[in-house]
Amino acid sequence: MGRSFALLLAAAIAVGASASARAADLLPPPPPMEPPPPPPLDFGGWYLRGDVGVGAYQLSGLRSTFTDPTVVVPAPLFNGASIGDAAFAGAGVGYQFNNWFRFDVTGEYRTAAQYSAIQSYTDIWSAPGRSPCGFDARCHDLYHGQHSASVFLANAYFDLGTWYGITPYVGGGVGVGVNWLQNFYDISAQPAGGFGYARDRMQTNFAWQLGAGLAYNVTPNLKLEVGYRYLDLGKMNTGTIVCQGVAVCAGEVQSAYLASHDVRVGFRYILPTLAPPPPPPLMRKY
Repeated sequence: MGRSFALLLAAAIAVGASASARAADLLPPPPPMEPPPPPPLDFGGWYLRGDVGVGAYQLSGLRSTFTDPTVVVPAPLFNGASIGDAAFAGAGVGYQFNNWFRFDVTGEYRTAAQYSAIQSYTDIWSAPGRSPCGFDARCHDLYHGQHSASVFLANAYFDLGTWYGITPYVGGGVGVGVNWLQNFYDISAQPAGGFGYARDRMQTNFAWQLGAGLAYNVTPNLKLEVGYRYLDLGKMNTGTIVCQGVAVCAGEVQSAYLASHDVRVGFRYILPTLAPPPPPPLMRKY
């Protein structure tokens, strides 16, 4: 009896194993393993940018030269000079090479700023104490004009890390500044009067900038920026002043170095890149 039971148990196990093997043959093959996701890219690609702001101009090295050597202007001295602020707007295109370095080219237009100056010189033609220019015998002229500019720069920036979506950066650039000086005229402050003017002048100079700021990640593709920039526009010259209502004219030309302290607000939009096509399905032969 025990022997018969053992034979029956062995037969049942063999039949069950055979049935399991046949069932396994009927199951579909396991699906292929999903490929691992690609590693995150270490660059942002091409981007567009736009900026607006205001610049506080700074004059330095203001001086006059006189083109007619036969006319003497004794002891010329600038008693004051100023130039107003300018608004500007610009746009550009750039490339984000990696998480810390990017490069762009930009162009901007700067609105007209009012230029004013007061210059005095010694009256050597009047008898002592009889000068129409006053007790100290210093005659004065008043100058006015309008300056505007276009600036084209190639810029490089270094991003210094991101905290809570905010990325500080520093950068600089070089390029050209196209300066326009328009509506320039000279009025004598003396009772005898006198008037002069210079033709509108355009001058292209080497320009450069240094700046720093903060960028905020609105979305992965859109960043807002607030920054400061020091912009050097080079040397600005007036045209030769043509005199009216006086017997002699020295042919004065004024010149000064012009820079601007800019505060600007802008955006950068990183252009989306096309995702790589999915890999072909894995084919297996059985």
